[in-house]
Amino acid sequence: MTTFDVLVVGAGPAGATAAALLAQQGHSVLVFEKDEFPRFHIGESLLPACLPVLERIGVVPDSDTFVFKQGAEFLCETTGRHRRFVFTESLPGCDTHAWHVDRARFDRLLRDAAVAAGATIRHNETVTDAGASADEVFVTTRTDTVRGRYLIDASGQSRLLARRLGAAVPYENFGRCSVYTHYEGLSLAAWDELGPSKNIRIVLCKGGWGWVIPLPGRRLSVGLVGRTKITDEDLERELLRGPLVTRLTQGARRQDTHVVGNFSYDNQKPFGARYACVGDSAAFLDPVFSSGVTLALRSAEGVADLVGPALREAREMDAALCAQHAAGMDRACRTFAGLIDRFYNSHFAETVFLGPPNEDAQMRRGIMSVLAGDVWRSGNPFQEMLLSAKRNEARLRIGAAAGSRASSA
Repeated sequence: MTTFDVLVVGAGPAGATAAALLAQQGHSVLVFEKDEFPRFHIGESLLPACLPVLERIGVVPDSDTFVFKQGAEFLCETTGRHRRFVFTESLPGCDTHAWHVDRARFDRLLRDAAVAAGATIRHNETVTDAGASADEVFVTTRTDTVRGRYLIDASGQSRLLARRLGAAVPYENFGRCSVYTHYEGLSLAAWDELGPSKNIRIVLCKGGWGWVIPLPGRRLSVGLVGRTKITDEDLERELLRGPLVTRLTQGARRQDTHVVGNFSYDNQKPFGARYACVGDSAAFLDPVFSSGVTLALRSAEGVADLVGPALREAREMDAALCAQHAAGMDRACRTFAGLIDRFYNSHFAETVFLGPPNEDAQMRRGIMSVLAGDVWRSGNPFQEMLLSAKRNEARLRIGAAAGSRASSA
């Protein structure tokens, strides 16, 4: 017996957004979340392309959760080179600013938006299995099995269905490990140094890169990403002892250190009959350009906009329901993948992100549009260059993933 129209695994940004949009359409939605909220999560810097989704589900930015973000600044402390990129320089059609967020509060706001729309959230529910058949879907927890009409996997890095189907393929040449910490009680001088733009700082380091993100309440998120195993000692040596972080954190209180590994992968079967994967359960690239939350919100929105009408018209069993959406997400992922590949495996970071501003104006606007997450458009010459490069398929296994996505129906 089916008791809900849609079962969602995970109440993070992707799951909460999908639940909110489907509940807004009048469908019964049940979300399973293994944690209680608020809970901490990494991924604290948003892109302009996700702001319309937040507005659509009714999330209003407030100073307790959001810090204004004008763009990004790339720097190398060894050479002293530095360059700023701001979203106002993007091609027309995308918002011209973004936000840094306190993820515990941000995720709770999205969860609350889903509840306000009519979704049911079950916290402290660990999903042990889930799947779809021709007639229904199911989710099994440690204590119960619930059945429904459609399944959305928003389980994040747990990638429930990708593991169940053996469909997760790693990106071999991207970041593989991250070590990060937070500081509380930044001085007013340090906060002022970050400026009114409050840009994310991307620090190029040996073998990887570091981030410096201002957060609400005069706090700072600092992390290091590498392509091999890295430790707290690497974080100290490559970033925390550098002049920027040393200056910004003078007198501040350091919090716990966290390590995350093996996070770059593609799900080759992100959709099928009665199911779709959204957010990190569909793919996660690399945190260098802050694409994760934006891709999560946009993928959840795209799936909800397809599944909602299909449920009303009793055609949710169509295995190709999300094929066009998956193709659009694949294009977005290939765009970021091409940029990330160049960041790690060429001199692109040094010549473009740290070099003198000698590119033509249209190309710079194209670069900024990709950095803003505006990767579903046409007419961006820089994006087309990234998508047409042959090195993408050879290095990133994107070609095989795209073929599997097209045939997974």
